[in-house]
This record gives sequence, C-alpha cells and structure tokens, in this order.
Amino acid sequence: MQQDDRSVTKGRSSARALATQLIEWSGGTDNIIESTHCTTRLRLRLQNSDLVEQERLDGMQEIQGVHVRAGQLQIILGPALVSKVNRQVNVMLQSAASSIPKEDDPIGPITPRLHEENHMDSYPLLFVSTTSRPSNDKGLHSRALLHRLMDAFQFFSDIVVPIIPLFVVSGLLLGLLGLARAFGWDDPGQTWFRILSLLTGSAFQLMAVLFGYNTAKRFGGTPALGAAVGIVMTHPGILPFTDISGNPAFAQALPISPQFGYQGAIIPTVLAAFMLTIIEKGLRRWIPSSGAVLLVPFLSFSLAGSLAVLVIEPLALGLGRSLGSILEHVFNYGSLLFGLLLGGIYSSIVITGLHHGIQAIEVGLISNPDIGFNFLLPIWSMANIGQAGAGLAVYARTRDEALRKIALPASITALFGITEPVTYGVNLKLGRPFLGAAAGGAAGGAYVAFHQVVANSLGLTGLPMIAFIVQPGLMNLVHYLIGFVLALATAFTVTLLLGVDRVGRSEAHKLNEQA
Repeated sequence: MQQDDRSVTKGRSSARALATQLIEWSGGTDNIIESTHCTTRLRLRLQNSDLVEQERLDGMQEIQGVHVRAGQLQIILGPALVSKVNRQVNVMLQSAASSIPKEDDPIGPITPRLHEENHMDSYPLLFVSTTSRPSNDKGLHSRALLHRLMDAFQFFSDIVVPIIPLFVVSGLLLGLLGLARAFGWDDPGQTWFRILSLLTGSAFQLMAVLFGYNTAKRFGGTPALGAAVGIVMTHPGILPFTDISGNPAFAQALPISPQFGYQGAIIPTVLAAFMLTIIEKGLRRWIPSSGAVLLVPFLSFSLAGSLAVLVIEPLALGLGRSLGSILEHVFNYGSLLFGLLLGGIYSSIVITGLHHGIQAIEVGLISNPDIGFNFLLPIWSMANIGQAGAGLAVYARTRDEALRKIALPASITALFGITEPVTYGVNLKLGRPFLGAAAGGAAGGAYVAFHQVVANSLGLTGLPMIAFIVQPGLMNLVHYLIGFVLALATAFTVTLLLGVDRVGRSEAHKLNEQA
C-alpha cells in the first residue's frame, strides 16, 4: 500500500515538473488564457504565440509533437500523461490568477479574471483569429480564406474538446441502442431498455446544454446563462420549423404538446449562446452597476432566449437540414470521390487539431430526422486504420529497434481509434509512411462511401466500431470489414513501396506544415 502511494506521489511530481516546464516555454502563466485537453493533446490558448519556444518543446522526451494553430498551442503527450499534466497546469494557472488583484464586478463571469480579460473582445468568427487579442495579430485582414475556415473550425474545436467524454458516452449508448434494435431486443416493456433509451436521450439533451455553457465561456459571457440557453433549446415543448406534413410551423413556436424539436441541434445552441454574450456585454456598458446585478442577467437571458426560439432556432435548423441534405446528396451521387477525398485528407485535418469541430456536423446528421445516421464516421475510421497499416509496415521493415518498440504498440492503439501515437511518433516523423497512411485512408474511404456504409454512433472508430455498425444491416457490417482490410493492406503496401527511411528534420517539419 505504501509502495502504491509512493508511485502515485512520484507520478504527480513528474506531471507537476513537466507542467512547470511547459508553462515556462509557453510564455509563462500570463501568456496562457486557458488549458484544456482531449484524448492525447494538451491545448493551451495563448495571448501571444510568438512567445512559445517550440524548439525546446520539440526536444522534450515526453512530447510527441507540438503545433501552434490560430493562437492555440497543441502539445501531444499521449493518453497516459495528458490529463495529469493538464490538471497540474490548471492548478498553476489558478494559483497565478488568484494572486492578481481583482476589481469589483458583481456580475462577472464564473471564470477567473485572467480568463475574462482575454475573452471579452474575442469573436473569432467576426475577427477571423481565435487568439485572445485580435488587434495584436499582424496582417489580420490579409489572411487567406483557408485560414479563416481553419479559425472557424478551431473555434468549434475549442468548444467541443471539453465535451469529448460526453461524445464517447453518447456514441456508446447510441450504439448499444441500435444493437438492441438490430437483434429485436427493443421491447419498451423491459425496464433495462427503457433505462437505456432514457440515458441516450438525456446524453443528447445535455450535449446542447454544455455547448451553450462552453460557448458563453469561450466568448467571455456568463457560462451559467449559456447553459440556460441550451436548456431552452432542448425543451420538449418546442416544435420544429415545419410540422409533420411539411407545412411551416413558425406561428406555433410555443406549443403545449411536446413533439420532436431541436434536441441535438448544436449549431442553433452555439449561435444563441454567442448572441447571449453580445447582448450581455452590451448591457454591461449601459446599465449602472447599482442595477446590473439584477437587470443584466434577466435582460440578457430574456432577450437571447426569445431570439433563440423565434429567430435563431428555425433559421439555423433550416440551414442545418439543408447542409445535411447537400452532404447526403453528395454522399449518394458522388460517393466514390467523396470517400476518396475525405479518407485521404482526414489525417491531415487531425494534425491541425480541427477534427473535433467536425463532430458537431456528425451530431447534426444523426439528430436530423430526414437522415438519422452518420455517414462520415466510417470514412474517418478508414483514415485511422490507414495510420495503423503504415505503422505496421514501419515495424516490419525498419531495423531501428527503438523505432520498432514504438511502432508496434502505437499501431495496435490506432486499430482501436487512437491514432496520435503512431501518427506523430512514427508516420509523420518519417514522412513517407504518412503518405502511405493517406493512400490507405483514401482507398478504404472510397470503398465504404461507394457502398454507403453508415454508423449510428459517434466518436468510435476502428475495431470498437464493429459492434455498433450492425444495426443498419448485415451487408453494412460486411462492407465495413472489407473497407477495414482494404485500408490496412493499402497503407501497409504503399508504405513498403515508398520506404520507411527517416527523412531530415527540416523535411519532416515542412511536411507537417503543409499538412
């Protein structure tokens, strides 16, 4: 027992030492706005990305990769270390923030003053950059359209990353529900099935609430009010923009009888919470502090909630369904090229860290009553399997024992959907295997898209996805398995043909930047 305690203490001290070093080489606590993490990456939102000592960070043994995107420093630490280091970084940030003198602010956001000052004037979708102080960025107005799109996806990633555990839970629950229906176990009279349905529905409703919370927090509003807007969005008494017959139902925006509404509609929630922060900040400037405690929250929520129900929800839901229909049309009539392209470039999207922003689109596809399934996830899965195939080729061909020790376990991990270790630790570092992985993802993606393989879950790729792809039909599973083998074999073969010799550091860095 004492040995276990010593092991825990040692691990905590190691994480604290690493966090201290990361903060120092990221510009110090004053330069860090916020620290979050996903499965493998520590994500630091920065005041000034020029203060990052990237070469020193790249040289650390514990770090698998470092990237700076749109004012955010992404440090790949791996699943075993990232949560521990993030916890220590947040402890140090909170300690530093508590030592800063605070002005009286009776209605300030829940977040520390350090965070508030840097959120107040940050509107990435309007000012292009997602950094905390857009006015300090050089060449802000001359950035390319591609960079603007990357910033927009970065904004969604900032909101999605803290909700990733809920995505995993929702995906598992939704997959289990589909599995039960596929085997005819969906008896509403059974208690276990009713509980499973309740948990699945609750997870999707809670998703909108957390999106509202994180959006308000991201823009410097009051997070609790953002969550309240999310609750408005998931209220069972809200009708959709059209009724069952397809006729406009705008005049019935406040019905009494509960029907299918905006549950799972993420984009309207984000827009409504964003509108809330604009209203809240405007009211703060005009209402005297003596009445601000009562009037600002009341007026902000009342105005934003009303606009959400009467304007934002119907318009955004209509646009969301149109986007879903366009994607479905492309999937149905151009599936081969669709899967080839997305399967080939998905790993490059993962490198930028913007892939989490796409999950909002996946939620919209599943919650859309006209679609009801996720046809993007099988393509993403093929890209991940391609990374595993390339890593296995490196293991089979290289004579570098140190590299072999990394390549095999990292490739096996990729088969279960976690690709960062093999991507950054092996394929991208060598260069050519990354191209082989892209070829495998393109081949597998083209196959599953051509045969219209779909999923009824979120977030699960690789081998775990097999259990949750049965519900649409047996052939859906068969084609997924064929695509799985095709992606793995293509990536393995192409990587062997290209070779696995280590490229120079400058060339690898260039490949990374181009991706």
